[in-house]
Amino acid sequence: MTIKFSIIIPTLNSLSFLRKCLKSIFDQTYKNYEIIVVDGGSDDGTVEFLKSFGDKIKWISEKDKGQADAINKGIKLSSGNWITWQNCDDYYNNKDALKIFFRGINSNQSKKLIIANIELVNLYGKVLRDVKYFDPYFYSLLYEGMTLTNQACFWNKELNSKIGYLKNLRIYFDYEWFLRILKNFPNCGLHLNYNIASFRLHKKQKTQNQNYNDLINLKKIKNYYGYKKHYSLFFKPYLLIRKFICYLIQGNIFYLSRGLLKFFFGKKNKEYIDS
Repeated sequence: MTIKFSIIIPTLNSLSFLRKCLKSIFDQTYKNYEIIVVDGGSDDGTVEFLKSFGDKIKWISEKDKGQADAINKGIKLSSGNWITWQNCDDYYNNKDALKIFFRGINSNQSKKLIIANIELVNLYGKVLRDVKYFDPYFYSLLYEGMTLTNQACFWNKELNSKIGYLKNLRIYFDYEWFLRILKNFPNCGLHLNYNIASFRLHKKQKTQNQNYNDLINLKKIKNYYGYKKHYSLFFKPYLLIRKFICYLIQGNIFYLSRGLLKFFFGKKNKEYIDS
């Protein structure tokens, strides 16, 4: 099975981050991929930097309507059959990341959305903690929040021809996109139990600077996909048990124990939804 990955990188005046992100892709041991950088019209030297790669990457630099619009442009330019976007401030921390995805896809050809694990890092790349997931599930996403993330996922491009593109929201477009995939194709997801990417946390992220309209849009998204507050009385205990069983099956005993201790005795962490 021929698998070509298309990795889209939306960026705007983030040259220092972009260098690390691109290097993490060039270092991959699996080489059948393309990089598509969609720049929103940077004036920090990004364009000159992109020109230096010649034909090693595809790129455009022009004003856009936001991050989701930039990613959609990248999807339309892509020639791969498996697609993702990697935020320019994030990066792959495993040189075999694409090889791991290749093996997972090749061994599970009925699946259309493949995810893996990430680690959270600070502005300078220091690891804060790991984040482990399990097979994507619509109701888990709807009632628990982002139980997968774009930093460690690929989807089959044929999904775009069937359900369209990302909605042009300031944030939460990723949340809506993954809900749409799992609503339309409930059994299409697969989790690979590998840590393959780093999600950088810093104060300039949009998710740490949400406004009233962002929260209204989040509520609209959840309501559109059938969220009912009184249903959570059933779903949350069920999802907690499901999560417990999934981590046991994976053998993530330390991660599970740490989570239980934090749940019962620690302070609840803010939920990050990367957009």
